[in-house]
Parts: sequence; structure tokens; C-alpha cells
Amino acid sequence: MNNKVGYLLRTIRHLHVCGSKLGPSFRTAMRTYTLGISRRKSAIQSVNLRRFLLNVPPWRLESSLRLLSQKVPVYSKEDGTVQEQNATKTLLDEHVQSSSSALDPLEEDRSVVEENLVVKSGRSQLQQFFDDLKKCTSPCDVLDLVSKSAISEKHCSNCFTTMWMLTKKLSEDQKHYEKQLMVEHPAFMQLCQRLMQESRSMWCDDLVYSLHAVLKLGVPQNTRLVQTLLRVCQERLNEFDDRCVSVVATTLVTMEKSRNVDVLQAGLQLLVEQRIPKISNIFMLQSMMKCFGKDAPLSLKRKFEDRVLKELDHLTPVNAQHMFSALAAMNYCSMPILDASSNKIIENIPGTPFWQLIRVLKSCSILQYRNVVLYSAIANYVTSAIYMWDTKQIVLFLSAFEGLRFRPVELMDILAEKVTSHPESLNLKDILSVLRVYSLLNHVPKCQNQEFLESLNGALNKYLTRISNVDLLKAVYSFCILEYLPQPALSQLLQEDNLNELLKSDGLNKEQNEMMLHYVNICLELDSPPSFTKPATMFIKKLSSPLVSDLPEVREALLKLLGDERMFQQNIQLPHDYNIDFEIKMDANRKKALPVTEVDDPADAPDIQRSTTRSLKN
Repeated sequence: MNNKVGYLLRTIRHLHVCGSKLGPSFRTAMRTYTLGISRRKSAIQSVNLRRFLLNVPPWRLESSLRLLSQKVPVYSKEDGTVQEQNATKTLLDEHVQSSSSALDPLEEDRSVVEENLVVKSGRSQLQQFFDDLKKCTSPCDVLDLVSKSAISEKHCSNCFTTMWMLTKKLSEDQKHYEKQLMVEHPAFMQLCQRLMQESRSMWCDDLVYSLHAVLKLGVPQNTRLVQTLLRVCQERLNEFDDRCVSVVATTLVTMEKSRNVDVLQAGLQLLVEQRIPKISNIFMLQSMMKCFGKDAPLSLKRKFEDRVLKELDHLTPVNAQHMFSALAAMNYCSMPILDASSNKIIENIPGTPFWQLIRVLKSCSILQYRNVVLYSAIANYVTSAIYMWDTKQIVLFLSAFEGLRFRPVELMDILAEKVTSHPESLNLKDILSVLRVYSLLNHVPKCQNQEFLESLNGALNKYLTRISNVDLLKAVYSFCILEYLPQPALSQLLQEDNLNELLKSDGLNKEQNEMMLHYVNICLELDSPPSFTKPATMFIKKLSSPLVSDLPEVREALLKLLGDERMFQQNIQLPHDYNIDFEIKMDANRKKALPVTEVDDPADAPDIQRSTTRSLKN
């Protein structure tokens, strides 16, 4: 009897390796059997398992035995067939004999005790391994554990996942160092080989999490390991549940296009189209939306939209935040979903992470979704919790708002005060961002405007020795739009060598440089003191193409704002073939617009200031 029990347990372990071929019913039976604790339950489960094994078709046992014959010498086709048939017949005979003795309570009790001893021994070893795995503090600790342990496919998957979890929260430098040590460890190659060998017999969740972890650990996509896992995922795609599909979808988002990636993504798309009506987990839907991206067919995008709309009642604040990036990934603007997500974010905005708010704003820009209530709520939250953010974070918020053409006045005034007080906190990238945002949004701080611009000018001067000519032009251009002439930066820009370099650029860069130089020249015409002499190069170079000054939308907006077309002028010609699209003339306090005819008298000129330079931007 002992021999029979031992043979049965060996058969169970063999069939466990090939569980994917026997189907979910066998895996369920296996898990129920191995987790039995009470004596009575074990007896019943043992009987049920034997009955199950008796019903296994011979061809399934043949395929299982063939998969386990890696260490058996290679035979001819005929010999191998005869040997497999004999092995199958012997195995079935053993099962019949074992099942006939199951009716004897005494024999069954003895069998149950022996089986429990083996199961408990295996479980204790498994638990010990996982306990040791939890104690690891670096990928090399995991690999040291692997080198001194006998690992199974479950161990293999958990090892890779643990190594990824240990590295993902490290700094970039630490990640690079730990990954280098990991790759050089002698057990790493052994673990990779084992993962390739076991991939076809692993549980589906272990398979997909292994692929995800391997890529996160920096294993190159073109390696045999990654390609093998991709092919196995293709073969077993129909076995994946919704969670496995979601993990694969999340993984594919980060991968470069290749043959195996494209095939897996195509198969995933067919599978998802069939399952969408049954998927109720919003997070899984979002993962799939990001996976298929903007290349997804319109019909699939609409199916996702319909399914999400049905689940809006279960939308959580985190779901709402991620919904923006999911729709942006598909480049699909669904107004009902975005409006519902916006309301959920507004209701729960306190405590929202910094990067999540930035992603929401950037997604709005991609989708061209304009919701001033949402923008105002985010701006007010950032302003109210200003102590939480450093200067660089505020600059990033303003850059995101600039992309949406939204001007958060109070937040911009606060940043102006910070810059005025501590200009040394800005690096060159921050200086350029601040200048771009304030000039594009036409914002003049309520107080200390001159001090703010002088602080920026002083901060920029420290970088003049190593700034590129293109960045220098962008900075001077923004200063000019803000009606401020930065003398050191302007003098450096107007050097003939620097101008020639900017005008020698090719294609779009040359056109942009010419456009900015054009506006700088106009500002010099309007605001430079009489003693200032511009270089001749500024007048010789002309724009490659004439500027289009027919702006009916701007004209209509000015008519609504000012009420009379006599309150502004259009297409104002300047010397050297330059022109201004629109000009509005205001009193000295800049509070009242004046009709053009009232300021034509030169005697009134000293009391009048131009308010045109800020309309020079595209």
C-alpha cells in the first residue's frame, strides 16, 4: 500500500507540472487535495482525487508523461510510443487497485496519514522559503537564497517579483547599482533559465507577473527570456482571467514594437473585445485602454466608453484621476466620462498626489478638454496648500496651466514673490519656464513687477557664459513680451556671430528663430531708448514668409470687449517692413482705453502709453 501511495503522489506531482494541459478542473482538484487539513476531509478528498484520476483520458496522461521524459534517453519513435503506452497502462492499473482499497476504512486511514505527512513536509519547506524571501533586502539576497534552495516555478515567479519590488523604490543611481550586481550574480542566469523552462507549466498569474517583473528589472526586450515569455503568453492567452489580461496589457504599454509584441497585442485585442461587456473592474478597463492606445479602432474605443459609462456609479477618486490618462492614451475625448471624472476629482481634491494632478492637467491638454471649474479647483488647492510645494513644483503646475491657456492669478503672484525673494532657487530650465509662462499668459504681478523681472534678469545673467543661443533668444523674446529689455542678455544675443548662427538653422527651427527675432525687433522699435543702436544684421534678415495679419477671431473679440472699432487699430505699419496686428491705446494709468482719434495730437503723447507689445505672441 505504501508503494501505491508513493506512486500516486509522484503521479500527482507529475500531473501538477502539466496542469495547464489538464485544465482548470484538475487544478481545482489539486488545490483542494493539497490544502486538506482535517482527517475526514482528507479521506473524502483522497477518494475524490482517485476518482478524478480514473476519469483522465489516456491521451492526457501520455502528453504529461512525455513532458516529464527530459532526462530519459532518446528513443526511436516506435520504441517511445510502446514505452508510453505501457507506462500509461501500468499507471491506470495502479489507480484501479488503489481505488478498490479506498472502501477499507483502516487502509484509508493509514493512507491519509502518510499523504498528510508528505503534504505537510512540502508545505513546511514552501513556507520556509517564503519566510526567507520576505527577509531579503536586495536582489542579491534573493539570488543567494535561490543558490542554496531547490526552487519550483512558484518560487521562480516570486523571486523575480520580489527583486522588482525591492528595487522600484530606490533612487535611479541605486537602481543602476543593484541591477548591475544582480546581473553579475551567478544565480541570476540559473534563475532565468529556470523561468524559461517552467514558463509553459506555470500558473497563468505567475507567468504574467514574471514577464512584468523581468521587464521592470531591465532585462532587454530582445533577449531569449523575454521573447520566450511573450510566445508562451500568446499560446496561453485564452486561459487568462481578467486580472492576467490586465497585467499583460499594463506590461505591453511599456514595450517597444516587435513581432511578438504585435502578435500578443492583436490576440489580446480580440479577447478583450469579447470580454468587455463582462468586465466591471474600472482599473482593468483603464489598463486595457492604455495598452491599445491611440491605434485602437474607433469601434473598440466606443466599446470601452460604453462599458465605463455603465460603471460610473462605482467610480472612485483614484479611478477618476487615472481615467484622464487612459483616455489621453487612446486620444479619445469622451465628454460624459471626463465630466464625471472631473466632478469626482473636485469633490476629493485634498490630498491628491502632485504627479497625479500634473497628469490630469497634461491629459486635458492632449484631449483639448476645457473645464475651467476643474482648473480653478486645482489652482485653488495648490494655492491653499502652498507650503506643501517647492518652487520647482509650482513652476511645473504653471507650465501645465500654460498648456491649457489658463491663468491662475493668485498662484502666479505667489510664485513672483518667491522668485523675487529667492532667485537663486531657480536653475536655467526653471528661469526659461517662468519667463515662457508669464509672457504667454500675459501676467503682470500685482506688486513688485519691476523687482520680479530684475530678479529673473539677474538669475539669467549667471548662465550667460554657458547658455545656448536658442535658449538665449527664447529668454530675450519672453522678456521683450513682458516689456522689459534685459541689457546683458540682449547685447549678447545681438552679436553678429550669434545672430548668424540662429539664422543658419534649417527647417522649422530657422522659421521659429526668425519669428522670435522679428518680435524682438518690434519691441526694440517700441521700447528701446533713443541711445540704443541695433546691429545692421537685424535689418538685413527678413522673414522667410510674410506674417498673416487677417485675424477675424481676434477682431471679433476686441469688438465685444471694447464695443467700438474706433477703440483699436489693425495692421499698424512700422519701419523696415514690420507691422503690428492690433494696437490699443490707454491712459497713463492703464485703466481706460481711449479712441484712436483722441490721441493723434502729439501734445497728448507724453500722457499716453502703448499697450501693444503683449499682443505680439502667436
